[in-house]
Amino acid sequence: MAAAAPPSTVLAQGDWDRHGAAMAIQAWWRGQLVRRALEVATQSACCIQAWWHHAVTRRREERRLQALAAYVRQERASVLLQTHTRTWQARERYRRCREAARTIQTHWRQRGTQQRSGTKASVDLSIEIILG
Repeated sequence: MAAAAPPSTVLAQGDWDRHGAAMAIQAWWRGQLVRRALEVATQSACCIQAWWHHAVTRRREERRLQALAAYVRQERASVLLQTHTRTWQARERYRRCREAARTIQTHWRQRGTQQRSGTKASVDLSIEIILG
């Protein structure tokens, strides 16, 4: 004869219904726990992604501002050099014009002095004016 199963493993028909219900409740509860864990993981991932996006955006903005500051410094330096160069050129041009005027005045005065004194010496007035 076949050996009978131990009494603890044999369930009566009513016990099967309760056992099935308990298994269903346990499965439902495990599902709830898994869904909660997934929700927490999803929220954590969203939080990390938002922080990373903010960090990258902040770093990008800092680099943009640094590049802009470097550009502004370079532009200001260029403008300053151009200003000084143009000022120097203008002063040089003015100095040459002043020297030319002084030369013309000097020769003109010498000519006037010679005419008043009665000397008829020829005056060689060859003036070369170069205005760069």
